[in-house]
Amino acid sequence: MSALLIIVTGLIYAYIAAEQGFKGNMPMAVVYAGYAFANVGLYIIATK
Repeated sequence: MSALLIIVTGLIYAYIAAEQGFKGNMPMAVVYAGYAFANVGLYIIATK
């Protein structure tokens, strides 16, 4: 998978996590923050 695509997807997830946090929907903010963090691992795998 393309490293750039993983970065873009991670940033989108991070944005949604922040948006949900500002709206007060903390459970979904945590879910999307987890998705964003998981993309860090995917990026590491993709760049090896």
